[in-house]
Amino acid sequence: MKKQSKRQPILEVIATDTADARAAEQGGADRIELVAAMTEDGLTPSYGVIEQVVASVSIPVYVMIRPHSRSFCYSPDDIRVMTEDVRVARALGAAGVVIGALTTEGEMDLPSIQSCLSEANGLGVTIHRAMDASSNLLAALRDLGRIRDASERNVVERVLTSGGKAAALEGLPELKQLQELGQMLNIAVMAGSGVTIEGISDIVSATGITEIHMGSGVRQGGSFQQPVDTQLVTEAKARLIRAVQRLKSHKQ
Repeated sequence: MKKQSKRQPILEVIATDTADARAAEQGGADRIELVAAMTEDGLTPSYGVIEQVVASVSIPVYVMIRPHSRSFCYSPDDIRVMTEDVRVARALGAAGVVIGALTTEGEMDLPSIQSCLSEANGLGVTIHRAMDASSNLLAALRDLGRIRDASERNVVERVLTSGGKAAALEGLPELKQLQELGQMLNIAVMAGSGVTIEGISDIVSATGITEIHMGSGVRQGGSFQQPVDTQLVTEAKARLIRAVQRLKSHKQ
């Protein structure tokens, strides 16, 4: 599994179709999170959309694996669906998957996550914002660090989180704690939820996080009713690069 370089500026953009994905790539995005049903905070896209988007861009496409929006607690039937969706996403050429599951107590449901990972077979793995619905963010991240492959390497590449808050800018202290723990566990922390171009610098400087996840913030009017705007993606990536450069200079 490929790991991103430490402190490399990475901009991930949510896409719901081929046009979104192409606009994101043209604007300088480093990775696509491909989803359906953003009105439900993102569900698994159709197989046809996955195939078309993967064929249309050269940057990595990570596919959301989420069968419903009722909760992050899943039945055995749900897990069987998710496992099959992971298998198909891999077969269609996706670079990674975005998964997550919680127990009724709000802990990471490691057996269910492992079931999905059984079909990932080398795909990149992001844990989605089930993190933010967990009962203890740091404990959730530690639990994810326990998932290893046969060679004792991390299976989980990164977690997507707003620090447990509605928007990432509201969770800066929590994000900083997660970033510090993530560095110890060799799991990247990606900040997302309500991220605007103007807020990127504050997130990077306050937390040390260099992976940013954007959706409505790179769409006209900040609305998922509008397509991804290439120019806004370009502005966001430039802002992220400058912020990471400043971070590096302060660390030297």
